[in-house]
Amino acid sequence: MIAIEEAGMQGATGALEVVGNPSGIIYLEGGHIAFAQASGVPGLAIRLLGIRPAPPGLQELVSGRGAEDHAAIAAHVIHRGYLTAASLADLIHSIVLDAFMVLAMPWAADSPVSAIRFAAARTSYWPDLFPRLGIGPVREEAMRRAERMADHRLAPTTAVALRSLAPPAAVLTRDQWTVACHINGPMPAVELAPRCGMSLADTVDCLGSLIWAGLCMPVRVGERQQLSSPAAGSARPSRAPAELALRVAQPTPPPLGLLRQVLQGLRKLS
Repeated sequence: MIAIEEAGMQGATGALEVVGNPSGIIYLEGGHIAFAQASGVPGLAIRLLGIRPAPPGLQELVSGRGAEDHAAIAAHVIHRGYLTAASLADLIHSIVLDAFMVLAMPWAADSPVSAIRFAAARTSYWPDLFPRLGIGPVREEAMRRAERMADHRLAPTTAVALRSLAPPAAVLTRDQWTVACHINGPMPAVELAPRCGMSLADTVDCLGSLIWAGLCMPVRVGERQQLSSPAAGSARPSRAPAELALRVAQPTPPPLGLLRQVLQGLRKLS
């Protein structure tokens, strides 16, 4: 995305908003990325639900003030000891990578972008808890994530469903098991990631591994899914994204037969 490169070279501070499908906002401070959000990408509040134990009280911090909400959530989990500053920085870094990948490298040829606009700011409103990330390194790492998705031959909007396990057993990682437990009918990564509190790229990785193990298969379900926009209908890029509503479904266990086959594989390793 040329616009973000130009803003970075100019050392800009403000918000670069992408309107369309996908859509989102990249927040800059002095030419560095402080935070980002994009349609289909689980944001800070949703990702925090993926840690154990999940921090309580996040819903009360969601007020629709956009960046101020993110700052309040970050301060809450640090002051209450749910995350260290380093762990929070890693989580924010992961969110920025997902958002940059979605906005700068759309996965569909017909992904329409109707406008790109930059709202400059004199000062930054992002606290020191948020790392300042170089645009170049973020772009390179986002490209590597996109290449991993291409290796799986899965787009984040590709629906995947559980299937009967062909081998006698399978061994799953914790993240793979989490994703499998949330698959309830044909579902794409953009729906599974917020349910699991995981990054979009990691969710696609898990789905690719589950397909390779024979536990899942991609399916066609009607027309291509449109991504919901966190900034749709908003003239101000500081509006809160829809993901902060914190509506996350509870896990649905996989079929009993699949569960038994996976447990057999675990017993063989013990």
